[in-house]
Amino acid sequence: MITIPLQLSNELARQVMPLQDRLPEIIELGLRQIAVVRTAEVGYPQVKQQALDALASTGIVTLPRAAAHRKASTRRTPIKAGGPPASEMIIAERRESYE
Repeated sequence: MITIPLQLSNELARQVMPLQDRLPEIIELGLRQIAVVRTAEVGYPQVKQQALDALASTGIVTLPRAAAHRKASTRRTPIKAGGPPASEMIIAERRESYE
């Protein structure tokens, strides 16, 4: 076990003295809380990427590549056609099948 000398303000020392037998536990809990805050500061996208990297490294899961989703899309103009709208044709067809 290692001994670490600390300098504390008088106020903090007054608070710590009754708890000195629990200081290792208090310090450990504080370090865990700091780690949680640091993880939250990292942000969701980085944590997500770390999780995806871990999954990919197992070799069990195959993840789609980002480039595969980025296909060039071209906007197409609808073709104007005569006659009734498709919804009306469907309704008429359903009515005929029930009669």
